[in-house]
Amino acid sequence: MALLRKLRRGNYQILGLVGQGQFGQVYCAVHRQTGTVVALKNINRDRLTTHRFLRELRFLLSLEHPNIANCCALELSDQGRQLVLDYCEGGTLRQLIDQLIPLTLTEILALIIQSLDALEHAHGQRIVHCDIKPENILLSIAPGHWQIKISDFGIARLSQEFRGKGYTGATGSPAYMAPERFYNQHSGASDLYAIGIILFELLTGDRPFSGTPEQLMVAHLNQQPTIPVSLPEPLRMILRRALQKLPGRRYKLAAQMKADLIAYGDTLSPSDQATFFPLQRQEFPPVPFTPSPGIPLAGPSLTLAIAPSLAAPSGAGASGDRPISAVEPYLLLGQDRQVYGAPVSKVAALTLETPWSLPAPIGQVVNWGGRCLAVADRTLFELSLDGTVGERATFPNPVTLLDPGDQDWLFAQDQVSRQRVWRLARERDTPPVALTFPALGSPAASLLPLDNRHLLLTTTNGTTTQGQILTRRGHVLGYLALHTTIQPPVRTQTNLRLLAQETGDKPALLIIDLKPYRVRRCRLERQFRWLGELALGYGAISDAGHFRLFNYEGQLIGQVDQFPIPTAIAWQPPYPLWLITAEDKGSALHQIDIRDLDLDVIF
Repeated sequence: MALLRKLRRGNYQILGLVGQGQFGQVYCAVHRQTGTVVALKNINRDRLTTHRFLRELRFLLSLEHPNIANCCALELSDQGRQLVLDYCEGGTLRQLIDQLIPLTLTEILALIIQSLDALEHAHGQRIVHCDIKPENILLSIAPGHWQIKISDFGIARLSQEFRGKGYTGATGSPAYMAPERFYNQHSGASDLYAIGIILFELLTGDRPFSGTPEQLMVAHLNQQPTIPVSLPEPLRMILRRALQKLPGRRYKLAAQMKADLIAYGDTLSPSDQATFFPLQRQEFPPVPFTPSPGIPLAGPSLTLAIAPSLAAPSGAGASGDRPISAVEPYLLLGQDRQVYGAPVSKVAALTLETPWSLPAPIGQVVNWGGRCLAVADRTLFELSLDGTVGERATFPNPVTLLDPGDQDWLFAQDQVSRQRVWRLARERDTPPVALTFPALGSPAASLLPLDNRHLLLTTTNGTTTQGQILTRRGHVLGYLALHTTIQPPVRTQTNLRLLAQETGDKPALLIIDLKPYRVRRCRLERQFRWLGELALGYGAISDAGHFRLFNYEGQLIGQVDQFPIPTAIAWQPPYPLWLITAEDKGSALHQIDIRDLDLDVIF
């Protein structure tokens, strides 16, 4: 903790610890002046002498390749030395493997070919990694796929020197070590052996050898790996050559192994390329579901919201004319010039109340920390449980309210001058304050309140999405880059965690943590319109009534294809969600409890 406090006083603001190695800690950090997100690797002084560190740093700086985590700068301080490296928001290949998400053959080949590209460049500089493993293969999100960056080039070689001349044991990760590495010998072929182990693991779901370090050493030296006959023969041949015991019988160059994989990939049909591996992992099939008839509503309903509970009107209490629940969720439904509202228990009994009438058609209904707000034309109204409608603010143009949740600030975006946003405080006598965000002039820009002090402004340009972290006064604190395009993100119940959908030919659900910055990708077979949080994880619903449920790590754990086709949705964690559907003579309101969906999960 003392080290972390000292690091925070430097040129970089620490966002969180993301890794721990034998030479120090790796932090996600943002440069205080430029706002760039980097990986800050602290190298402990008592682990390496300055002479040895600077000599190896020369090798690190000589490696510039898109598939290598390049060293950008060096920070020197009383606390040690910090390498400033490329940051990869997708985590590590180990984390991707641990997610148990099946990968297509195309995805596996791409990951390995990129790794071989990096090794080809490093071996050309006469640098051998010596510790290739999934933990050292970092992932960045790219459109429809991952871009890898191998980390710790050169640093792994330092571990041998650090042990000293009297040390006879090998260093590295025994599960991925070539036989000669156990005798402190290494060459480029040693790295290719480790790549063969990783390819085996991606294809089969397990490594060829397991056990204690001593058992692994014996296996690598003496046992031949059992390559499943279910794998295509060209892949089995590549694995057999990469995993030869003698370096001379293996691939001598990364380019040779890469060429064999590319040649095999060129022979695949589209269906072969889309084959999922490991073969023993199965997706959850859709479960049958017959929705019950909804609550009929007269006319179309345009907006829907769930309030955790509505605040009592001024002067009301236990002796008021109407009982008020402080805990029961409250359903809010906007229709034409009426706002319907009732505790969810009464809604289920088909008793919607209609206490609120507005002077103009309703464009939006939201919950603001237990307050019901409705936008009609250019006016923002606050609705009380006693049926009164109070005018809260008037704007020069129609506005769209940004989902406030239970925060102290409400933001309303001008629909005509999109660059203008109004900030309102909870105090009723505080007038709105106008803020200007030039980036919001782009149709591909969105603004999302994160907490009581920060907002996220996202803009999409080409194949890149940039996020700006802003204060509530509009000052920029930092930038987050995502090399793909996404739809506007939504908040979750976890602090500083967002959901977003990646667009394009290969859509995906993205789980985005902002501190430290990390993105997990969950494959989607189509575009989904609504994202939200329920028990066990996150839900996605399409315009056609397809429902998908993912756990918090991004694994698909349930899917239903017969939901009522919605026009509006409100999520009520942990279990219910509410849908409005269009009917022949109006609309209907449906409540669906995910515990009733016969999913193969335990609630």
